[in-house]
Amino acid sequence: MPGPLASPRRHVPQRERRPRRCLELERAIAGRVRSGSLGLDDAVKMFDELLPHARPASVRAFNQLLTAVSRAQGRGSSSSELVPSLFNRMARACSDKVAPDLHTYSILINRFCRIGRLELGFAAFGLILKTGWRVNGIVINQLLKGVCDRKCVSEAMDILLRRMPEFGCTPDVVSYSTVLKGLCNEKRAEEALELLHMMADDGGGSCPPNVVAYTTVINGLFRDGQVDKAYNLFREMDDRGISPTVVTYTTVIDGLSKAQAVDRAQGVLQQMIHKGVKPNNWTYNCLIHGYCSSGQGKEVVRMLKEMSAHGHKPDTVTCTLLLDHLCKSGRCTEARKIFDSMIEKGTKPDVTTYGVLLHGYATKGALSDMHGLLDLMVENDVSPDHHIFNIVLCAYAKGGMIDEAMHIFDQMRQQGLSPNVVSYAALIDALCKLGRVDEAMLKFDQMIHEGVTPGIVIFSSLVYGLCTVDKWEKAEELFSEMLNQGIHPDATFFTTIMRNLCNGGWVMEAQSLLDLMVHVGVRPNVISYTTLIDGYCLAGRMKEAMKLLDAMVRVGLKPNTVSFNTLLHGYCRAGRIDDAVRLFREMLSNEVKPGIVTYNIVLHGLFQSGKFSEAKELYLNMIKSGMQLNIYTYNTILNGLCKNKCVDEAFKIFQSQCSKDFQLDIITFNIMIDALLKSGRKEDAMDMFTAISAHGLGPHVVTYRLMIENLIKEGLLEESDNLFSAMEKSGCSPDSCMLNALVRRLLHRGEIMRVGVYLSKIDEMNFSLEAATTSLLISVLSREEYQHHAKSLPEKYHFLKEINK
Repeated sequence: MPGPLASPRRHVPQRERRPRRCLELERAIAGRVRSGSLGLDDAVKMFDELLPHARPASVRAFNQLLTAVSRAQGRGSSSSELVPSLFNRMARACSDKVAPDLHTYSILINRFCRIGRLELGFAAFGLILKTGWRVNGIVINQLLKGVCDRKCVSEAMDILLRRMPEFGCTPDVVSYSTVLKGLCNEKRAEEALELLHMMADDGGGSCPPNVVAYTTVINGLFRDGQVDKAYNLFREMDDRGISPTVVTYTTVIDGLSKAQAVDRAQGVLQQMIHKGVKPNNWTYNCLIHGYCSSGQGKEVVRMLKEMSAHGHKPDTVTCTLLLDHLCKSGRCTEARKIFDSMIEKGTKPDVTTYGVLLHGYATKGALSDMHGLLDLMVENDVSPDHHIFNIVLCAYAKGGMIDEAMHIFDQMRQQGLSPNVVSYAALIDALCKLGRVDEAMLKFDQMIHEGVTPGIVIFSSLVYGLCTVDKWEKAEELFSEMLNQGIHPDATFFTTIMRNLCNGGWVMEAQSLLDLMVHVGVRPNVISYTTLIDGYCLAGRMKEAMKLLDAMVRVGLKPNTVSFNTLLHGYCRAGRIDDAVRLFREMLSNEVKPGIVTYNIVLHGLFQSGKFSEAKELYLNMIKSGMQLNIYTYNTILNGLCKNKCVDEAFKIFQSQCSKDFQLDIITFNIMIDALLKSGRKEDAMDMFTAISAHGLGPHVVTYRLMIENLIKEGLLEESDNLFSAMEKSGCSPDSCMLNALVRRLLHRGEIMRVGVYLSKIDEMNFSLEAATTSLLISVLSREEYQHHAKSLPEKYHFLKEINK
């Protein structure tokens, strides 16, 4: 009961409560929109509350709610039909109270376009016209974007240039920019450039292009490979009085860097800074990527310092670029140091960063490092994706470690990832190469059952495998399967398999595949025959190879230079240089003009067979004819002269090429260093080793092996250790051949302690001892004076003490 002083309650009729509640809801919706706190669920709930209380002025609140729902769905909601559903409820339930306005229809059209229902967007546009509203640019711009996203940019051009004026709607800069972007996305940047100039040259100046329009077309031209046009358009902006933004500058720097015009990109960066536009991390990353791609390591370091000086810390993208550059250069050790320092400095590597380093390890064959990094990835809560698993799986498969590959394949499923076509391709290829073709076919059936469509790579692996186990009927069945999949095997498909068979020594199987190729109606081409000729040459069966040359002519195919070069190389490899010279002359009579490769093959063969004077005569004739000699020619000549003890003559030719600024390679230096060391000219060899960097080159593992072997031979053991250490620091990793050679050199000197260090390195890198190394190790340790040193070797070699007792 109310007290005596309580005010009496006034009964509020329902018809009065509704407008009040409607007003409260509209204010609440407006407040939530201003604060940015209106999420999807709340927006739907408030829509339901407002619906029964709506009034004509509620359309603004409904539009705010529909906008909030549309934006929330754009962030990943799967209920893509929610906006149309709410619109229909509003239209049906409130037609007598509140009607959708132009803004409501605009929201609806935007949503239809974003979910790919363009036809419904046009239907909603038709309703706008039907109601008699004046169409504005906002509504049509939604449709333009939808049409461009559908890759129908020609239709968008028609709307822009013809239909919009018909509706009395003047295109604005957004309309033009939408179509410009659509043209560029369809690789029609030239047309985009014409449209841009049409905007700029419009006498009335109704819609001059802005900085976004220019940046869009510049980016499109770069992507289409029109580097000069893109750069000229960038310079044109200044003439038009349009100031580039950081996005424009970075787009130009990125385009120039990817086109290997890094110096011009650097100039744009300086111009950018001079104009007072501050570069960001993206800007610097573009240049770093350019310098990495062009192999300019010193410039990368300089750019990192400049980046830091301008207050920018290297981010995950920067570090990933550096790792990619180092890994592609085979410098995985340096890459790992950067990766570890990245973590120490608080920059968290993402899945892409891990993928780059994993691929580096995989390419190098450092499988233990790869596996360790995969474990670290899981420890740091970075979930491996398909790309990561496929890198590891392919590495194991390529190395013939099929059990490990199978384990990774199963592990993918445990992580909730279904193996894709790349996963199956790697596994099937490895099984086929190991002769386990039945298992490969089971995997093939499994992938079909799981709905994974096989590509031509998988069919190629299976046909190869079936050929090696003599299952030709099954191979023919696969061709039918390919046709059912819409894949039509051509000569290239067959030739690729034939090449793999020939490289594996299956030349008769490759011959049978050529016959099957004809049987299924695919005509072999010159490359098919040449591939099989190469297979016979590799097997030393020159008679069959020559018969194939004749067979080519009989079926109407004309042998080309590659066909003759293959045969020439086969004769030279078999030591039949006279036959090679005869064939060389036959080329001329068949009107097949020998190229530099042909001459190089014959030249190398003459030197190899000891026909020194004939080789020199051919070399001089090449020069007299004005033929452009390449680096392989000079390396062949230098090697031939050095092997025939004409080191002084070779040295003169080498110096002559240096004086002409001829681009030498590291093989040239290796040939000369080896020859100088063997002829006792150690100081000249050392000078040449030092001069390598002046020619823009870095020592190769062979270069280091030659130098270190010589230092050991001379007893300069500390110097040899220092050079080996410097080699590793430079990112050049020793290979199995080098480590075995150094072990043998040290064994000859009785340096067992140092031998132990290199044996540990061999084990660490998963290399094997060569037979010559094992034999010498047993021989040296059998001597009484060295037996007590066996303890200094790694534990796995201690058994050698027992062998010698």
